[in-house]
Amino acid sequence: MNKKLTLFATLLWVSAVITGCTSTSRLTSQSVENAVVKSGDQEQLAQRERIDLLLAQGDIAARDGKIEYAFHLFLSAEKLAPSDDRALVRAGNLHRTLGNREMAIKAWRIALDRNPSNGNVHESLGFLLLETGQYDAAVNAFEQAVLLATEKRRAMIGLGLACEKRQDFERALTIYDTALRAEPAAVELLTYRARTLMNLGRFIESKSVIASIINEPIQATWIVRGDLFAIDGDYPAALGAYLEGLSEQWAYQRLGEHALRQDELDHALRFFRQASAASPRFFADAENGVAVTLEKLRQK
Repeated sequence: MNKKLTLFATLLWVSAVITGCTSTSRLTSQSVENAVVKSGDQEQLAQRERIDLLLAQGDIAARDGKIEYAFHLFLSAEKLAPSDDRALVRAGNLHRTLGNREMAIKAWRIALDRNPSNGNVHESLGFLLLETGQYDAAVNAFEQAVLLATEKRRAMIGLGLACEKRQDFERALTIYDTALRAEPAAVELLTYRARTLMNLGRFIESKSVIASIINEPIQATWIVRGDLFAIDGDYPAALGAYLEGLSEQWAYQRLGEHALRQDELDHALRFFRQASAASPRFFADAENGVAVTLEKLRQK
């Protein structure tokens, strides 16, 4: 009986030792795992801080005119985080400032592949595409910007301008009308609305909108005002409006184009010649206007 009890006690002891070893092993494994996770988090945090520092240093270098160094810093940040869009966005901004349009477009498109929800980049891309004559692509970019941007005013203006360039004046008018509900006195929006109405042949409404602008006009406001005077044949008033927003040669050039469209050839010839004379250098557009007008006069 005592032997049995001794054997039973021995088995219990062995079992306890085995269980204890297993528990200790589990605790040790869990501790190692926690340490690895903690170490990984620290590494990620350190890398994020390093990237933030490189981006900040790049911004400072760009501001100080150290362009090559700024690109070097942005590239370094990009290499550390190939899935992060921030370095590409900054590189695109810098290329845009330097006039490297295609490089800026490329950088922003790659950035948007990584982060399609960045409405501000869609908007910036849209304006650059608009400048480079890629109107369909600009419309697509601005549509995304309108959906995603926190502040939608500029994106809506861009979308309206892109629609105007595509001769889609009805849609442009709808966009400007929508934007004006939030800012009924916005000079820019009122000016573009007046221009769109003018291009739709709705001259009375266009004049009414231009007359309603009470805040400081922008350059486009004076041009639209001049266009409306020129369409009415009031060239002196048109010239006065144009000269508020255009150089002398371009003011006369625009008058010549209006007179030519209205088949007032003597006026057109005079305005084109005045444009050419007012230009400090050879003015190809004016010389071409003279040639076209003379040909039309010969055909009469």
